[in-house]
Formats: sequence, C-alpha cells, structure tokens
Amino acid sequence: MTAVALSDPIATARSLAPLIIEEAERTESGGTLSPAVVSAFHETGMFGLVVPAVLGGTEADAVTTLAVFEELSRADPSTGWSLLANTCTSAFAGAFCGDAAVKEMFTGVALPVHAGMLGPRGQAVPVDGGYRVSGRFSFGSGTGHADWIGAGTLVTGASGPVVDESGLPDMRVTFLPRESVSFLGNWDVLGLVGTGSYDYAIDDVFVDAGFTFPLIGAEIRRGGPVYLLGVLGLTSIGHCGFALGVARRALEEAAAAAPRKVKMGGMAAVADDPLFRRDFAVQDAALRSARAYSFEVFGQAMDKALSGSEPGVELDQRLRQATTYATRVAAEVVRTAYGWLGTEGIRPGALQRCLRDMETASQHIFVDESTFTQAGPVLMTGYTS
Repeated sequence: MTAVALSDPIATARSLAPLIIEEAERTESGGTLSPAVVSAFHETGMFGLVVPAVLGGTEADAVTTLAVFEELSRADPSTGWSLLANTCTSAFAGAFCGDAAVKEMFTGVALPVHAGMLGPRGQAVPVDGGYRVSGRFSFGSGTGHADWIGAGTLVTGASGPVVDESGLPDMRVTFLPRESVSFLGNWDVLGLVGTGSYDYAIDDVFVDAGFTFPLIGAEIRRGGPVYLLGVLGLTSIGHCGFALGVARRALEEAAAAAPRKVKMGGMAAVADDPLFRRDFAVQDAALRSARAYSFEVFGQAMDKALSGSEPGVELDQRLRQATTYATRVAAEVVRTAYGWLGTEGIRPGALQRCLRDMETASQHIFVDESTFTQAGPVLMTGYTS
C-alpha cells in the first residue's frame, strides 16, 4: 500500500458512500470503523485529505474539505466523524511538528493515521529535550485504528502552569506512538457509537519536543495556505461538515419514508399531511441557509489564506459561529424528521443513527452556546462602525 493523493476528493467521497452505508451497522456494532472502511480510506488516500502534499497527502482546501466531510457524514455519521478526527489530527502533526518527528511519523509507504484528545486534559513537565507527559484522556475519536495518539496538555513547571508569551497558559499538543498509550475502553454511549472514541491514559512518558506544538498559534513548518486557518479553524471544518451531512441524510430518510408511512389512526400517508409538508419545507430552507452561510465563511477564510493572511478576529469568530449554528440547525432538522416518522426512527436504521449521533455531537464543547456569546461582541462592531 502506498500513499495516494486524491485527484477529486469530493467525487471519491461520493464513490465511497455505498460501502460506508453497507458497513454502517458493522461499524456501530464494532464500536469503531469497520476494517473494510479503514482499508478503503487507506487505498483511496482519504486519510491524507488535509495532510501536507509534501508528505504525500492531498492538502485539500477548506471548501473542498467541508464538502468531503459533508458527504461522508451523510453516508454514516460515525464514519464521517472518525475520518474528520483522523485526517485533521494527521494534518496538525504533519504541518506543525518538527522535522525529525515528522520524518519518523510519516515514514513508510502508507500515510500514518493520527487521533486523540487534543484539548488540554493532561500535563507536560518540561525536561531536557522535551516533556514528561501524563494524564487520562477521553473521547479519543478514531483511535481504534490510529498509529499515533495525540494528547493535549498544560505545560506545568515546579511552581505550576507555565504561561506563554501572550500571557495565556501554555497548552501543548503532544504525539506518542500507539504502544506508549494505555487504552481504557469505556466507550459505552448514546451516539457516535462507531467512532471508537476510547479513553486512554499516559503515565509519565517522555515526548521529544519535536513531537509537540502549541495548541494556539502553532508555526506552520510545512504545507501551504490552508494551515493558516490554524487548529481551531481546521477543526471547525470538520464539525460543520458533519452537521450538514447528517441533516441532509435525515431529510432524505424523511422524503423516502413519508409517502409510505401512515401513522396509527391516520387515513393518509404522512407525505399528504399539510403540516408535514410545511415542516419539511421549513427545515429544508433552514438547512440550505446554514449550508450557504457555512460555505460562504469558509470560502472567505480560504481566500484570505491564499493571499497569505490568517482569517483575522472577525472571520475566526464567524467560522465558530457558522459551525455552531449549522450544528443547532442540523439537530432541529433531525428531530423534526424523527418526530414525523414515528417507529421509523425507533427501530434500528439510518434515521435512528442520525438522531442519536446528532444529539451526541451537539453536546461537544466545540459547538457549545458559548461560541455565540464570544462571537457576539466582535460581530456587533460590523454593525456600528
């Protein structure tokens, strides 16, 4: 198996949809991506979607990446979520880690797979040449098939947390080989069951400084403009594309089932109910509006990156705003489809997975309502200046 760059990432994602749909139950029952899907992602180069081209990846732009995550999440939410976690984490490792570390991680004929919890849940104690890393981590999406495990830490010295040049706590992402991590299981959840988001522990393991980078303001060591979006901007692409794809699938399921679904006590199919037609039209408009805004702001961010600039304060906030808004809209779309189709969603199947997975994803801290409260003051300036 050799590293493969995608010539048409969106078309490839669509071509993988039948396999992903066929494997969805197997992915969920196994608690992690099925072996067939993992192999397909390796063979097509999908794991390298956002990995720097110099390392054999595709280094796709923000808008293309958003569309790919949308397509894969439409096919199966857990699969889309796992892939976005893997390819974004591999992108961070490839773009931001040191030369010797990248040479070690990205050696071999196939691109490595990275995954892990990158939020500062652990501790990194500075020592000569690197850090001693410890901690217990949760929600390591995609770790079931990952070669390298990421761990977010707070750098801690003898007198407590270390402060960086900006005056903020030094939050540092570290990468360790899989064998240095103890997996604890504990993935017994309502939704996103097939993402293999296992708990894991790290016990005082030395990590060379080259295998680390700061969570905020990481230096781009290799790769092009897309990495100017930073860790938070690239992560936003994943969460936003996921939400758009799951909502799209819920509307497809509703449109397919409504003409044949007659609720108990009803005289006609759900599709003939004026209230259903009204709700479907409203949710279709809401999703299309959220999608248009999402592609608009990610397109703007990519345009700035192509000109050599970071998104800037307002656009950074709009990326987070659009992502959280798309998640909220998608959750309501899925709830509406579920509410109209009765037992279609109670029994196992795509609609039930959409409901469970979307409700679970909406609890993620990255799309918390606080993103709106943080964005509000910045966005108001555009209306008063």
